[in-house]
Order: sequence, then C-alpha cells, then structure tokens
Amino acid sequence: MEKFFYPESIAIIGLSNRETNVSRIILANLVRWGFHGRIFGVNPTAKDRQVNGIKMFKHIADLPEVPTLAVAMLPARFIPSMVKECGEFGIKRVAIPAAGFNETSDGGGQLADELLQNARRYQVRLVGPNCLTVANTANGLCLPFSPLYPPPKGGLSIITQSGGIGLVTLNFFRDENIGLAKFASIGNKLDLDEVDFLNYFASDPETKVIFIYVESINNGQALIEAASRCDKPIIMYKSNNTAAGGKAAVSHTAAISNNEDIIDSALERAGVIRITKFHDFIPLTKVFALPPMKGKRVLAMSPAGGFSVIMADLCEKAGFEFAQMSQGFYDEISHYANAGIIKISNPLDMGDIYNPKWRTEIFYSGLHDDNVDGAFYLTQWPKIPAGNDIFSGVFHTDLSHELIGAMRSSGKPLGFCLFGPSNSITKIKNNLSIPIFDGPEEMVASLKIQQEFYARKRLGQFVPSRPAGLARDEAARWLDAHGGVIGEESGELLRLYGINMPVAQTAATADEAVAAARQIGYPVVMKVVSPDAVHKSEAGGVVAGLGSDEAVATAFASIRDNLLAYKSDAVFQGVRVAAMAGPGHDMFIGGLLDISFGPVLVFGYGGIYVEMFNDTERALCPTCHDEVAAKLARLKCQAILQGRRGQGASDIAAFIDIAVRVACLLADFPQIKELDLNPVRVFAAGGGALALDARMRIG
Repeated sequence: MEKFFYPESIAIIGLSNRETNVSRIILANLVRWGFHGRIFGVNPTAKDRQVNGIKMFKHIADLPEVPTLAVAMLPARFIPSMVKECGEFGIKRVAIPAAGFNETSDGGGQLADELLQNARRYQVRLVGPNCLTVANTANGLCLPFSPLYPPPKGGLSIITQSGGIGLVTLNFFRDENIGLAKFASIGNKLDLDEVDFLNYFASDPETKVIFIYVESINNGQALIEAASRCDKPIIMYKSNNTAAGGKAAVSHTAAISNNEDIIDSALERAGVIRITKFHDFIPLTKVFALPPMKGKRVLAMSPAGGFSVIMADLCEKAGFEFAQMSQGFYDEISHYANAGIIKISNPLDMGDIYNPKWRTEIFYSGLHDDNVDGAFYLTQWPKIPAGNDIFSGVFHTDLSHELIGAMRSSGKPLGFCLFGPSNSITKIKNNLSIPIFDGPEEMVASLKIQQEFYARKRLGQFVPSRPAGLARDEAARWLDAHGGVIGEESGELLRLYGINMPVAQTAATADEAVAAARQIGYPVVMKVVSPDAVHKSEAGGVVAGLGSDEAVATAFASIRDNLLAYKSDAVFQGVRVAAMAGPGHDMFIGGLLDISFGPVLVFGYGGIYVEMFNDTERALCPTCHDEVAAKLARLKCQAILQGRRGQGASDIAAFIDIAVRVACLLADFPQIKELDLNPVRVFAAGGGALALDARMRIG
C-alpha cells in the first residue's frame, strides 16, 4: 500500500497533448500539488515527443526504468492488456480511474474478470476501476482526473466508493479549516477495498481520523475485525440503505432482520461511528481535533442567557451531567459581574461580564476545575458598527489564544460555537487552530460521540463469552445427520449447548398422544408436526392446558383438522406432546447467517406478535453477556422483565445465558442458516428460562 501513496515515479498511460485528453488533468494535478517524483508519459498512438515537458514513450516496455506506480485513463477494452504489459515490465501497482467494467451490463463484467485475472497472474495490485484513485498531501501525489487545488494538510483520511462524493468532501476542507492526510477513491473495488485501505490508514502516522463512504459492504467480517483493531476514530456514511428485499422467510428472524439492522450492530461492536447525515462528518472531524473527554461532567458558558438555556437542554438530552462547580469558582465570577443581577450557575450566563479579560480567567478556572471533564462556549461575532463601546469589546475581542491555552494546559476539550456572517466566520475558522462549530446542536452531539468513543476504547477490544457445557463435537455429529428445515427435533441440538426445552414426545395417533401425556404428566401442550406448518399458531396447530385423556384425544383431532383447513394437501405427521411450562414472560431468540457479516443473533420480545412489535436487538456471533445485557436494556420489554405494578422481576440472567449459548452455536456452525427459539419462557427471578418451541434451517 505504501507504493500507492509514496511512489518514487509514476507512468501516466494514455497521456497526450490533445486539449480533451483527461490524463493531462492528472499531470496538472501532480504539478499543482508539488509531486517531486519522476513522471513518464505512455501512449502508443500519440506522436507527441513531450506533454507539458513530460517525455513520452510509445510502450510501457520502452520506459527507462520501472515506475513504482502506473495510472491508466484508457477505454475499458484496453485496460486488461495494459495491466498485463505493466506486470510483464515489473510495475506492481496500477491505479485505474477508467469506467466500463462490472458497473455496466454491456460486457463490462467479462472485462472485469479478464482484468482481475491478469492482475492476479502478474501479482499487480489495483485501485479501482471507475474511481478517482488516490491522493496524498504529504508528497503532492494527486491522481484524480478532476482539476484540484491542494487542500490544507491535516489528519483526516478518506475512503470513498464514490468519486463524486469524494470530490464533494474535498471541497469542504478549506472553508471548514479541515486538513487532509490521504484520499482513496475505490470505485468498483475490484481488487483493493475499504478493508485494505482501513488497515493501512490505521497504521499511517499522518492519519488521525478516518472517514469512509460506502454503498455496499461485501466483506463485513474483515471490516469489523480491521475497525476493532484500529485505535483511531472511524466515521462511516453508508448509503443504499433501504430495507432488504422480500424473503421467503422460514423463520421470524429472517422476517424481522434487514441488512441495515445488522450493519448497525456490527459497526457498534467495532466502535465505528455511523452517521446518517452526510454533513455530520465535518463536526465529527473537528471534535476529534480536541483533547479527549474522559467523563460526562460539563461546564456550559455563553454571554447570551437564551443560549445558556438551549445548551442546558441539549446537554441533558445528550446524557451529559452539569459539573458541580466549587464555591470558589462562583465567588471568583461574582467579582467579575458588572451589575450582579444574573444568577451565577452552570450553565453559566456571562451576559453581565463585560471585560473580555475576565472571561479568559473563567475559561482557565473552569477547565482546570477537578469536577469538570469538558466545556462548551457559545458566542457570536456580529456585524456591528465599529466603535469602542462595551458591546464591541464583548463580541469583537479575539479570545482564541486563551481558549486554546486553557484547553492545552488542562488536557480537556472545549467546544467553541461562533455565530456571525458567513464570510466573517470563514475567515476566523481559517485563522484559528481551534475547531469552530456552526451550531450548538452539532457541537454538543459531536462531543458526546467523542466522549463515548474514548469510553469504549478504554474498555479494550471485545472479548466474547463461551459458557461451560458446549458439546461441540456431539453437535457437529448431529448436524452432519440433519438438513433442511427442522422443527422441535432441533431441541436435541440445543440441549447439547445447554439450552433446555420441555420434556416432550412425538405421537402419530390419538392413542399415542394420550399415552405420551400420561407418561409426561398433566397438564400438557400439543403442537402439530408437519413440514407444511412452520409457524404452528397460524395453522391452528397449538393447544395448551390439556388436563385429561379426553382433552388430549379431542385436541389431536382438532389439530389435524386445522392443519388440513390451513393447507388442504398438508402432510400431517402427528403431534408433539410436551409438559406445560409455568407462568412467565415470553421472549424470542433467533439467528441467521448474513452473507457479509456472518452469523447474527437476534433477540427480544417474543410470542405470536414478534414480527408485529419488532422489539428486537441484534449482535454478531459470538457475543458476550455484557453486550446482550446492554442491548436488552434498550428494549421496551426490559421494563416487563424487571417487574412492574406489583409483579416481581424475571430471571433476566437466564435469558441472557441462553442468548449467549445460541450465539456460540451459530458461530461454531455456520451451516445453520436460520434459527428460531420462540417463545423462550422467562420465569421469575431464580426460576430460569426455557425454550418452548424451536425451528431451524440447515444449509
């Protein structure tokens, strides 16, 4: 990867003197950005001796040395053979901005296959095709084919699947005083993808923050592993996020999960900050230029009382706590007040403090207070008539040095929001090293994300739980002997992983059902056994609370008749008779195999309305007890499990244990494509939990 961003020499293939030649723009960008390496031009059809002073060659093999990197802006049909020539000559890195490959339906897929085959044969690594390729402010490398001025140097590196989105992000840099480190537009990501560049930027000393724009995630497991290892903030905007298409759902799990739910859960596991508004990457980039916030206690300040109230609302909603300032801090402020008519508190209304020098003392004292983890300051730079009046001093005094000094000295962040005419604010942004936020909402929200990011990183990398009593070898043998859709027989597998189901027997006739009920002991529940009734309740295939032989015999006939009414050609294999479970709350645990992220656990409120309420959470497999507990706490059904209106608490720990065991089962055996445990009856605290019904699809 280093050769893509730090090439000693570059061959521009397709360069010519024609005014419409796009490769000339690449050359102009390299010159404009100050690239100091050697540059060659290659074009077999051009008659130019030189282009803008760059010596031209007919063929790659004619070059006087092997360039580190080649960039080829040619029609797609010529690209595969060009990569072959590069490989034969010894060029191992090629950037391909050209389009016309697997993003098209007119033979592009075949060209893409041929291109990749040639790259693999000659061990050539590719960026693209169909992209802007790469740029690096450290050495003046700029290979995009759009004319670009060099942005400010800084710590943000960008990975984008869209070239157009990449150009838009670059346009924000100067006005917002954000500095770029490196840029990678990956397009069709035929060879190198976002995971490759993420791994590189994670170790790049010049990269401090990583922004990723993607439209698809093909290798989710590798992405999450790379992001989990990365200590730097990763901000991701993923588009193309409509719900997954319709599925012929064998399980509730497949019906209530879509790819975006899974992506959210996966990114959360890895500590990736996912944004849903494109512009949000700007304030988040700014906030990570501040010192890390190590707690939730804040001091909010403004010379306008209204803004103090606004920040009070925003901070409380975000989950911040207002610091309990020392009496000495308040006593100090009282000496600075002009009229003494404003109540001194936190949030702090500084409207009665006219002397700018006194405000700098407050910044210093506030940030150095042991009870403060971070601060906010919101003010304005209005367009007002010039003069030496009080308000000119209040609003047109530069306090940036004092703000920055207090921050650097205390090691604590201070969010600075400044209102005013856009041209004035832009000039101020470009002259300060401290980030300036455009509004209190983005300032407070961004600093909260920063605080949570560092809190998560202090916990270290995720460590999955693996409870005792997981009979993996026996489970493997069971799965080898089974396939397709499995009903309650799947309980045999579940028990091997410590997940219990009620004692049950299968009966093919009414007499067998009665005999089974007597042996199990009344009361019992009966459920239909049929490959045509995956969802038994819908087929009228569940009868509970049976307390006698007569009731069992009657229920047997009723279940059979209900099945045939539900589906006239259904195969009736009998019933399963099980002991009735005691009272409790019905929950749901399921799982599925996602094509990109692997096995995924789904859990939440259960019963026959699981799809209607969709009160569920997701976690990648395997998971851990703490992760399941934290996600369970977000659900509405958590209040039911905790006990309300005189009802005692349920055995939440037992439910979490089953969820963790299911996650281990799914992680150990990806041939389980879908799995439902519904309902999972959770009994009173200390009473445990029991999976009352189960089904799975084995691929």
